[in-house]
Amino acid sequence: MFFNLLKIICTYFIFTNFLVCAESNSFKFHKLNVKPLSDNYIEKIISVGGKVEEYPYRFSYYINQQNGKLNELIETFYFDNRGDFMSRFNTWARNVVYISNPKNGCNNSEDKIFHAVVDNGPSHFNCFSVKIISTKEELWGPNFNRVDHIPMIQRRTFLNKYLKKNPIILPEKFFRIEHYFYRGGKLIWVFYTLDTKIYFDDLNQNNIEKFVQTSIQNHQNFENDLRYKSYMKLDF
Repeated sequence: MFFNLLKIICTYFIFTNFLVCAESNSFKFHKLNVKPLSDNYIEKIISVGGKVEEYPYRFSYYINQQNGKLNELIETFYFDNRGDFMSRFNTWARNVVYISNPKNGCNNSEDKIFHAVVDNGPSHFNCFSVKIISTKEELWGPNFNRVDHIPMIQRRTFLNKYLKKNPIILPEKFFRIEHYFYRGGKLIWVFYTLDTKIYFDDLNQNNIEKFVQTSIQNHQNFENDLRYKSYMKLDF
């Protein structure tokens, strides 16, 4: 009797722990419910931040690898001025996503297979893009290194150091999805980098369009997490 009861209790805890692990395959980031698009477990590998005066910023990276091969990489970033110096911070945020790199951020370019932006002036912008990349250097892109106040070069340093210390096979091609949100003195972004073969063996136009639709749905989920009103949402 005792051993049967013990067996039931152990089974319960194993099952409960499994559910907890399954549910933990996502994380909260400034109201966003961030989930891996590969549906695989992700591990946080680094989180480094600092302050500009008293205002905090932070970069974080999450990874999934299987059999020594990179499947998915997620980068998050935020910088929050807590509503102070709005004009100055708006200028800085726009310098990051528009001016510092004319072919990336919230700018459209021929490299992107999908791009959308809504810009409501100094108080808010929201943009999203999908492209296919194929080099290691693009993992820590876009290059925002000319931006003042925050040493964006750290992004390259972090990932390059990690990849050297942990030999990982990089796929030939990645999907790259970038989500940018700015509102009331806070800039946040979430970047996904995924092995295209997780989804398709053949990158034909039909399959690419399917992936774009999946990414759009994820962006709309983020907009809902942030409780954006209709004029703040992208018109897909």
